[in-house]
Amino acid sequence: MATKKTELSVRAITIRCCELAMNVKQVLTLFTAVVLSIASEAVFANPEAPGMYDARNMGMGGAGLAYLDSPAAVIHNPANLAATENSQHQFNLSLLAVKLGGSFAGPDHYQESDWLAIPLPFWGYNTRVTDYMTTGASVYLAVGFGGGYSDVSRYGTGKSCTSKLSDVVLTPPGGGLVINGDAQNNDLCLSSGRDEVVNLAVFELAFPFSFQVTNDLQVGLAIRFPFGIFEQQTSEDITGALGDSNNPAGSFGLGYMQVESEMFGYGSKPGFLLGFTYDVTSYLSVAATYRTKLTTTFKGDTKVLLNSNILLDPALGTLGGVTIGNEIAGLVNSVPGIGTLLNVQGNETIGGFANRLTTEIDSGLEWSTSKAIEFGIALQVTPNLLFAADWKHQYLKDSNKDFIVELYEPLFQQTGLDSLGQELNWKDVYSWSFGLEYEMNGGQRVRFGYSIGNSATPPEYANAFTPPPANEQDAFYFGYGVTQGEWEFDVGFSYAKVVYEIDQPFNSDGEPVDPPTCRPGQLVKSGCPGTLSVKSLFLGLSANYRL
Repeated sequence: MATKKTELSVRAITIRCCELAMNVKQVLTLFTAVVLSIASEAVFANPEAPGMYDARNMGMGGAGLAYLDSPAAVIHNPANLAATENSQHQFNLSLLAVKLGGSFAGPDHYQESDWLAIPLPFWGYNTRVTDYMTTGASVYLAVGFGGGYSDVSRYGTGKSCTSKLSDVVLTPPGGGLVINGDAQNNDLCLSSGRDEVVNLAVFELAFPFSFQVTNDLQVGLAIRFPFGIFEQQTSEDITGALGDSNNPAGSFGLGYMQVESEMFGYGSKPGFLLGFTYDVTSYLSVAATYRTKLTTTFKGDTKVLLNSNILLDPALGTLGGVTIGNEIAGLVNSVPGIGTLLNVQGNETIGGFANRLTTEIDSGLEWSTSKAIEFGIALQVTPNLLFAADWKHQYLKDSNKDFIVELYEPLFQQTGLDSLGQELNWKDVYSWSFGLEYEMNGGQRVRFGYSIGNSATPPEYANAFTPPPANEQDAFYFGYGVTQGEWEFDVGFSYAKVVYEIDQPFNSDGEPVDPPTCRPGQLVKSGCPGTLSVKSLFLGLSANYRL
């Protein structure tokens, strides 16, 4: 095919890999803070990383399955590496800027994060080892999910909110918790604002093996080993797990408690990416790939901050310094099963006892990179004009049903609070990518691209940390490249914005429902009315050296 036999193979940079910092923990933590909530090839709004790990590929809208033969082909189609005659080193440096938007308490409380921009490096290498086989190694980001907000001061599902327990009254007869009239539409649901962060990033170390089967057929296999980091700092409605899912305490912000987790993970077994490329004619190539599902198991610690709850905080403030005493400790520990569960110490304070039970809790999380199939074509329209198109199906529906942190602490297991997080129930994602590359004099090339696809998130499962729901999302791309001797330099750019409104429900009289209808029985509220958004800007710079 012409793109291999007429030098149409430049390389790459782009999006997500590891953050160079002082140590692995710092690297991953810094990196994950910005890569979450952005993702599919279509529009940077789905829970898997954009497949554009090459600035040339970025400039062409992410379309590259049938022509891209830089080391970044290990992400797209490792079969293309078989067409390279020499060794290659690829160095990428992309700038990713993200701004998220969401609501923690209904349609009147939209909040945006700050713009955050961080450089994201990538490295890849491949070399020919026989006349028919090429191999190499690469490191890249496979999955990014989450987001971050600063100074969130309101939680719940409705408009009524309070920062004072005295605002909550019991209505006779029969009783029911309500907020007194003076507290209505109070914008402060907490005594102070909190940072809300969910960061999950899964990287892969991949080793490709590519074979030139015939003059026209290349076949490739990439063996993938995952590793990653997860961290969160979220406020979860504990009342959603303890009883009545419609308990108004959640609407008032009374049931919320902050949870902090920090975990590292790796896969117990590798995954695979299998691909082939066939040169139908000297100017037309077709390609296809299949990616297996790959699971990463995270282990680490979780903290439940009792003093973050507006009901428990004053109680701990008043009684936290009181010593439990041997008599009470002995009495509690004498109850069958309770002593082993709590192990109350007579010389510890109530506050110390509470902190001991709710800090450094062994916990875990599993996350899977979805299986996917992809088809692509590359057409050399004229000697100077290349057209490429890819179609991709990501099987997210069969990948991750939920996003749950499991607590391996008997106290939480026996009280039913050992599973913290949210359901996801993502949909499969379908995306199209199209690109044009025009070669000018002096080895210069200009590129244009377009992509379109759907969001993985159903509206009823959407919240401030998930990708905004949308049936169609699109993005435009631009790029430039030049060859100088053995070096190929490329730049790619894209900007995408997705905004989605979940409507406020109304009753039969046309009055707004207060609290709005959210999906019941959840610790992390989803499906609540409000605005969800993500803005993403990518700038990719790549240098590829062919020995």
